Amino acid sequence: MMVSERLDRMVVTASTPDGAIAAELFDRDQVRLSFPGGYRWLDESRLPGQLEALARVLWARRMREYFEIMSEDEDVPITAEPEPVTAGQWEFVERRAQIVARGESPDGRIAVSVRGMQEWTVRVQPGTLREYAEEEFAEAIRSVVTRLLDDQFRQITELKIDLGDRLD
Repeated sequence: MMVSERLDRMVVTASTPDGAIAAELFDRDQVRLSFPGGYRWLDESRLPGQLEALARVLWARRMREYFEIMSEDEDVPITAEPEPVTAGQWEFVERRAQIVARGESPDGRIAVSVRGMQEWTVRVQPGTLREYAEEEFAEAIRSVVTRLLDDQFRQITELKIDLGDRLD
């Protein structure tokens, strides 16, 4: 199986420390939430922090799995990106770390942003858990994450175009 196919089929999971929320990242940019602790028992005041922590763990696991797949393909251990060599490569790494990607639900009730795929911020309007059924909330999160990742990938593409030959 080709590397791109393996990356497409990669599935990573994570859950909040209290087990109230679980997430699965698949098909590169799709997220599925579940609520083993019971959706109706979620504390809306704690929800943004729980989702931020969940996103950090899920993305870290995604990167670990990504490097594992790359290691198997190259037949050498890879645990991180190669060290930049040229000034253009350093600039790319520095500017990429400053990218702020955003996603928002169609009704604006849920918004997520991330700087450098490290610093996550989640906003959930008060009353959202009452307004949404469990499936609606999970679908809203899925659409927010898809928009956020699309924004991240778009900005990285623009950065690569901007740097052009300096990346070599």
